[in-house]
Order: sequence, then C-alpha cells, then structure tokens
Amino acid sequence: MNSRIIKCSDAILEATDQTMADDTSVYIIGLGVPQGAAGTTSGLKEKYPARVLETPTSEAALTGLAVGSAISGLHPIVHHDRVEFSLLAADQIFTQAAKWNYMFGGGGHVPIIFRIVVGRQWGNGPQHSQALYSLFGSVPGLKVVVPSSPRMAKGLLIAAVRDKNPVVMLESRWLYGIKENVPVGLYETLLNKAHIVKKGTDITVVGYGDGLFTARRALELLGKNESKVELIDLVSINPIDYKTIHASVKKTGRLITVDTTNGAFSVGSEIIASVKKDSFLKLKDSPVAVSCPAVPCPTSPALSQFWYPTKVDIANAMLKMLGKPTVGLKLSFEELHLPPTLTLE
Repeated sequence: MNSRIIKCSDAILEATDQTMADDTSVYIIGLGVPQGAAGTTSGLKEKYPARVLETPTSEAALTGLAVGSAISGLHPIVHHDRVEFSLLAADQIFTQAAKWNYMFGGGGHVPIIFRIVVGRQWGNGPQHSQALYSLFGSVPGLKVVVPSSPRMAKGLLIAAVRDKNPVVMLESRWLYGIKENVPVGLYETLLNKAHIVKKGTDITVVGYGDGLFTARRALELLGKNESKVELIDLVSINPIDYKTIHASVKKTGRLITVDTTNGAFSVGSEIIASVKKDSFLKLKDSPVAVSCPAVPCPTSPALSQFWYPTKVDIANAMLKMLGKPTVGLKLSFEELHLPPTLTLE
C-alpha cells in the first residue's frame, strides 16, 4: 500500500473521509465539526453536507441522538472537543451506550465512536487540560483507545467505525501536529493489542498517547543504554493487553509506566498492580510510575513545565533503574510549551 508523510490531524481527517465514502451509514456530529475541529474534519461538510452535523450547544442531546441512531443501525462518529464537556453526556456514554450490548445478552449493538480530545495545550489551565483516562477505561462495555502517532490514529479510527459496539478514542491535542509515514488506503489497527515500538533487554517502559510519544523522545538521551529499553505502546486502555506487558517484564525484570495525568488510580498504577500479581518473582527492581502530581494543571507556563513529565524525567527514571548517571539537560521554552511538529521514524 502506498504511503506518505502526513500530520496526525490529517490522518484522522483521512480516516473519517474514507470511512464516510466507504459506508453511507457513517456520519459525524459535534460542536464545531463543520468548521474543521482543529483540522480533523476540514472539508467534510462540503463533501458530505447531509452527514456532517452541528447541533445547538447540548452535549447530552447530541450524544443521545447519536446513541439512538446507532441502535437503529447508523454509524455515528461523535466529536467532543474537550473531555470536560463530554462529561455532560456521561449518562448517554456510560449508562446507555456502554451497557446496551450487555443488557440484551450480546444481541443489541451500538456501533458508535466517541472522539474525545484530551490533555495539554498552551494556556488551557486546570479546567480544559484534563485527560480522565482512568474514568473512561474503568467502564465495562467501552473499548477505549489512545493513539500515539498518525499511523495509529488512522488505523484505530477505521477499526472503531467498523466495530459493532462503542469505542472511545481519546485524542491528545498535543500530538495533532506530529508527522509520520501513513498508508493512503483503508487499513485497521487492532483495538485490543499493545504494540512493541522497540525491543530491549533490561527495562520495560509502557506508555500511551502523548506519554508514549515523550518516552520515545526520552530514548534519544540514553546513548548506548538505549538498546536496554523495551518500549510498549499500550494502544488500548480498555481492555489492557496484559499478556504483552507480562511477557516483556518477565524478560526484562524491570518496569516503568508513563502517564500524562494524575498518578492516583491511573492506568500505570493498574499495570503495576497487575505485574506485581503476575510476575512478582521475576522483578529485579521495584516498578516506577512516572506521572503528574496530584494537583490540577496550572495555567502558568512557569508552573506547568513542572507538572507534565518531560523526556528528561523519563530518561532519568530509566537511567536510575539501570544504575547509570542521570542527565541534567535543560529543555527549551519551545519544547516545553509548544505542540511538537516533528516527524516520527
């Protein structure tokens, strides 16, 4: 399949465009969708005027409408531009869509996709920078995926559209500008399978979304120690692919998890608990969780730089676990505070 380098936002746009062209039951609904939604829906209103919908400002109403249409056989993509606003539709997502298949003994389906934008952005502060991964990941009946790259984002969205039951795709707005070589045509990425980004021998590092992206950047600081790190992209936080994680930790004997949200009740803490239960006797060191502190994210750049884990923080966690000297690199203002635009290899 032919491929070319495109941004993550363009990969999401392409997946939406191609699935709408492939299946006339697919439509997209959400506030700001006809205007482009940070480039992820640009031009779709002109191409599919009857299937790109904006409603009055009521997340509960538009989500309830979409859930009902999915039960009736359509394939809606619901876009919520901030995770905080999606909570206004918590009943429709958590109580209705997520439970439908179970309540009908596996015979009722809700083929709906919730595209929910999460995480950091310049100046968003405590009310508009949450991620809430654990909240969505804890709900039975929801598949929850978190793309970390353009290629992953496109494949996951296409697979989600073709799934019979609800899928939540939590999209880090921080990653919309990164680039990667992405196949041109339709392809699917498994919704329940972790991906080994890089094989290694001495440490297993598990991340997802922008945390995985930052962990990839951290490898640049390790020098000859880079070969010792096995890096796993979790991809899905519900279900979690424990089989891949446990196999890796049994090989390396060490574990570091990376979350770009509060570490309490986090995906990382859940993974550490599972590894201790499954592979305790194989551990050579205590697992380490790299995460954000248990306070809201500050608005001030001077403070927010200490809230999110950086590539230096993650690299030093790896080096400490290996018993190697840590690095004291000072990051630039641009790297700390501006969304990345680099191209992944």
